[in-house]
Amino acid sequence: MTVLEVAVYALVLTGGKTQFFCEQKGAAAAPVAASVVVECTNGLSATEEKGLIHYDNGVVVSRQPDGNLSFSNGITAHWGAGSWVQFSNGVSMRRVAGGNFRSSTGMLCEAGGTTKASCHKNED
Repeated sequence: MTVLEVAVYALVLTGGKTQFFCEQKGAAAAPVAASVVVECTNGLSATEEKGLIHYDNGVVVSRQPDGNLSFSNGITAHWGAGSWVQFSNGVSMRRVAGGNFRSSTGMLCEAGGTTKASCHKNED
């Protein structure tokens, strides 16, 4: 789990329209683990356990063996046109230059090093 990954899924979970910032709390130099929490200013926080991302709102996100994502709240994802991943709640995401993610809602999620990430209005 990376802080950017937590931010991207948090954007999907919240509908993708509000800007926020996420930061890893705990041992900054350590890889994100069960004892490390990623807190986001949109009210969500997450931990990782056995490869699953657990959000404090009860939603668990996992990657299936076929590469698809599974959200425990029923959100589904599939590949769409132009390398967009389309989520069943209407949000679509795709990877762009620099390893960042652009959403169909006009947001850009980008890492700020290994311990921070933000999702904000895209100026392009």
